Amino acid sequence: MKLFTGLALALCCATSLQAQSIVPPRGEIITDTGCLVTGLDSNGDGFLALCAGPGSGYAQIGSLHNGDAAYLRACDGKWCFVRNGALNGREARFEGWVYTAWCDFYP
Repeated sequence: MKLFTGLALALCCATSLQAQSIVPPRGEIITDTGCLVTGLDSNGDGFLALCAGPGSGYAQIGSLHNGDAAYLRACDGKWCFVRNGALNGREARFEGWVYTAWCDFYP
Protein backbone atom coordinates (compact mmCIF):
# COMPACT_ATOMS: atom_id res chain seq x y z
CA MET A 1 0.00 0.00 0.00
CA LYS A 2 2.86 2.41 0.83
CA LEU A 3 4.46 1.73 -2.56
CA PHE A 4 1.16 2.46 -4.31
CA THR A 5 0.70 5.68 -2.32
CA GLY A 6 4.27 6.79 -3.13
CA LEU A 7 3.81 6.08 -6.82
CA ALA A 8 0.48 7.86 -6.87
CA LEU A 9 2.05 10.91 -5.19
CA ALA A 10 4.96 10.91 -7.63
CA LEU A 11 2.59 10.66 -10.59
CA CYS A 12 0.39 13.39 -9.13
CA CYS A 13 3.39 15.68 -8.74
CA ALA A 14 4.64 14.94 -12.26
CA THR A 15 1.20 15.58 -13.77
CA SER A 16 0.72 18.74 -11.74
CA LEU A 17 4.14 20.07 -12.71
CA GLN A 18 3.27 19.79 -16.37
CA ALA A 19 0.02 21.67 -15.84
CA GLN A 20 1.41 24.43 -13.59
CA SER A 21 3.85 27.18 -14.47
CA ILE A 22 6.68 27.11 -11.95
CA VAL A 23 8.40 30.35 -11.03
CA PRO A 24 12.11 29.71 -11.64
CA PRO A 25 14.71 30.87 -9.13
CA ARG A 26 16.68 34.03 -9.93
CA GLY A 27 19.91 32.07 -10.11
CA GLU A 28 20.22 28.35 -9.65
CA ILE A 29 23.03 27.35 -7.33
CA ILE A 30 23.84 23.67 -7.59
CA THR A 31 24.85 22.37 -4.18
CA ASP A 32 25.06 19.07 -2.38
CA THR A 33 22.69 20.43 0.26
CA GLY A 34 19.38 18.73 0.81
CA CYS A 35 16.26 19.11 2.87
CA LEU A 36 15.08 16.16 4.95
CA VAL A 37 11.47 16.89 5.88
CA THR A 38 10.97 16.56 9.66
CA GLY A 39 8.71 17.83 12.41
CA LEU A 40 5.40 17.79 10.56
CA ASP A 41 2.42 17.18 12.87
CA SER A 42 0.59 14.03 11.82
CA ASN A 43 -2.48 15.41 13.63
CA GLY A 44 -2.31 18.58 11.52
CA ASP A 45 -2.27 18.66 7.73
CA GLY A 46 0.74 16.30 7.85
CA PHE A 47 2.50 17.53 4.72
CA LEU A 48 4.89 20.18 3.45
CA ALA A 49 3.44 21.86 0.38
CA LEU A 50 5.46 21.87 -2.83
CA CYS A 51 4.48 25.17 -4.46
CA ALA A 52 4.84 26.73 -7.91
CA GLY A 53 6.59 29.79 -6.46
CA PRO A 54 8.28 31.13 -3.31
CA GLY A 55 5.24 31.86 -1.16
CA SER A 56 1.98 30.43 0.12
CA GLY A 57 0.06 32.47 -2.46
CA TYR A 58 1.34 30.22 -5.26
CA ALA A 59 -0.45 27.03 -6.31
CA GLN A 60 0.34 23.83 -4.44
CA ILE A 61 1.67 21.34 -6.99
CA GLY A 62 2.60 18.48 -4.68
CA SER A 63 3.43 17.55 -1.11
CA LEU A 64 6.28 16.13 0.93
CA HIS A 65 5.96 14.19 4.18
CA ASN A 66 8.19 13.44 7.17
CA GLY A 67 11.18 11.45 5.92
CA ASP A 68 10.98 12.70 2.32
CA ALA A 69 14.01 14.53 0.94
CA ALA A 70 14.70 17.12 -1.75
CA TYR A 71 17.82 18.69 -3.23
CA LEU A 72 18.11 22.47 -2.75
CA ARG A 73 18.94 24.54 -5.82
CA ALA A 74 18.28 28.15 -4.73
CA CYS A 75 16.65 30.02 -1.86
CA ASP A 76 14.63 33.22 -1.59
CA GLY A 77 14.38 34.00 2.11
CA LYS A 78 12.69 31.09 3.91
CA TRP A 79 11.58 29.51 0.62
CA CYS A 80 13.85 27.21 -1.38
CA PHE A 81 13.59 25.87 -4.90
CA VAL A 82 14.06 22.11 -4.87
CA ARG A 83 14.58 19.62 -7.66
CA ASN A 84 14.37 15.85 -7.28
CA GLY A 85 14.87 13.80 -4.15
CA ALA A 86 13.16 10.87 -2.45
CA LEU A 87 9.51 10.23 -1.65
CA ASN A 88 8.70 7.32 0.68
CA GLY A 89 12.32 6.19 0.45
CA ARG A 90 12.32 5.99 -3.36
CA GLU A 91 14.12 8.27 -5.78
CA ALA A 92 11.69 10.73 -7.37
CA ARG A 93 11.77 13.52 -9.93
CA PHE A 94 9.95 16.75 -9.03
CA GLU A 95 10.60 20.47 -8.70
CA GLY A 96 9.02 23.37 -6.92
CA TRP A 97 9.36 25.59 -3.85
CA VAL A 98 9.18 24.57 -0.17
CA TYR A 99 9.07 26.55 3.05
CA THR A 100 12.19 25.63 5.02
CA ALA A 101 10.75 25.61 8.55
CA TRP A 102 10.34 21.82 8.27
CA CYS A 103 13.73 21.13 6.65
CA ASP A 104 16.59 19.44 8.43
CA PHE A 105 19.44 20.50 6.15
CA TYR A 106 22.16 17.99 5.35
CA PRO A 107 25.40 18.27 3.35
